Amino acid sequence: MSVSVVFHGDCDGIIAAYLYIKRYLKDLYPSGLAIAVTHPWRAHTDIKRVASGGSELVILDIALSDKLVDILESVSGRYKKVIFLDHHATSEQLIKKLEPKIKVLYSKVTSTPRLLAQIIGTPLNPYEDMLVEVADICEGKTPRSDIDKSVLNLVDSIRMSIALDPGDLGFMKYLIDLMMRSKYPSQDPVVRLRARRAKFLLGNLLRVLSEDSLDAGRVKMAFLNLSLSRAFAGLIGVAATELSKTYRKSVILVREEQDKIVVTIRSTRRDALNISQSIASSLGGAYGGHAEASSVTIGKEPLHKVVDSIVKNVLKLDVS
Repeated sequence: MSVSVVFHGDCDGIIAAYLYIKRYLKDLYPSGLAIAVTHPWRAHTDIKRVASGGSELVILDIALSDKLVDILESVSGRYKKVIFLDHHATSEQLIKKLEPKIKVLYSKVTSTPRLLAQIIGTPLNPYEDMLVEVADICEGKTPRSDIDKSVLNLVDSIRMSIALDPGDLGFMKYLIDLMMRSKYPSQDPVVRLRARRAKFLLGNLLRVLSEDSLDAGRVKMAFLNLSLSRAFAGLIGVAATELSKTYRKSVILVREEQDKIVVTIRSTRRDALNISQSIASSLGGAYGGHAEASSVTIGKEPLHKVVDSIVKNVLKLDVS
């Protein structure tokens, strides 16, 4: 009977997967584990697809939605144990729906690795502790003024190498393997090459967004059609974060995808969830995330219609 580990395909998600496997599933690694990567907007579909049954299903760093709750309840009977670990603010209101069939470990801490650090019974070793700090910074924590440069290099290399293709399961396994051997991803040639490629693409994306954006008071908005969305898909979140820091504004990026519209919000003013909730309420979408970083997924609509509605919502919120 196999154990399945499903995690968010981002910086703190991969570190959470490593830390959980290292501390609880090391004897099964790698052949006894079925590892899958997903993202909140498609997690219910991916988990339904991979949940063939086994001794344990572990879900790491995935913000809950009504659809995900329904799927987890429906597949829970296929496993002896289902464990859900998360830190996203929007998961809190749905946790009670999962219990008692599913073991829930939840806290609104900076990152899911930070949550794991709190629940693990023994102290972390220096390598594990460093990666938890990396995860916190990836999730928006301001680095300490005296932080070692090697930690910032890890943040940059892990975040950017993943952003090149967040759905690349082979690369995610490669990263986990590096961490299981206590290697520094920032020194690995494969990771460094991917990070360099991602930075090049990010520079192009930031130029496009900066030149073709709309300012509404303290909010900056930009819109990507299907072709641009496909070209830069994995880098949208990173770009939104960089723009928010550069312009000291809340940033809303609206991108068209094949079967949906995705709205990415970043905010240094901690109003991202308020903006997301308003947009989701207006357009009938699902939202999730944190006060600093959130997103909304909307059914397929003409891009101009979504843009018009978002502009009205931003003005109505009086965020300026």
